[in-house]
Amino acid sequence: MTNYIVIGVVAVVILFVIVYVKMTIDEKKGANSEEKQKIKDIVKRAVPDGETYTIAYGTREEYSIGGGGRTVTSTTRYWYYGVAFKQGDLYLVPLSFEGRDISYSEPLHFEKSGLGMAESKNGLLTLYGKDRKELMNLFVVASNTKDDKYHPVNIQQKEEAEAFVQFAEAFAKDINTANGITDIKAAKKEARKN
Repeated sequence: MTNYIVIGVVAVVILFVIVYVKMTIDEKKGANSEEKQKIKDIVKRAVPDGETYTIAYGTREEYSIGGGGRTVTSTTRYWYYGVAFKQGDLYLVPLSFEGRDISYSEPLHFEKSGLGMAESKNGLLTLYGKDRKELMNLFVVASNTKDDKYHPVNIQQKEEAEAFVQFAEAFAKDINTANGITDIKAAKKEARKN
């Protein structure tokens, strides 16, 4: 029995070391990755005066639970963006990945005057329309590693993520002030009633 415990502990330690080494390698690859540069180039081309914005990689995730009867299913959908931001202004350039190729479509432009409410917390920005219904959420995080098909890039962006947190807080505050929102929870509760 003791041998099985020792073997189990050794197996867990080996697995941990393998995972840790892979994560470390992916993080180093992402520091100045080709993917990061491609996304910056795409955003500079797609966004008017793109070179005047801070550029980052962002993601959006949407969870849904469905099914019927005894079967419950959950689905997660992912979107990927080149994010361009500066005071009071946000562009999202939708990205798609096919192997090493990155393609993009027309940018989405969000100005504070067109939004009804916003919420910011730790690199997550949630935007709401004038009707206070959620339009979308956006994550900009410091470390992105190629874990699986849903996480397709190795991009390390510590400075950009820190800048986005500051931008998102100021952007949300400006939007909420302009729309008379002083309590996000109360505003969301009111929107659900309507």
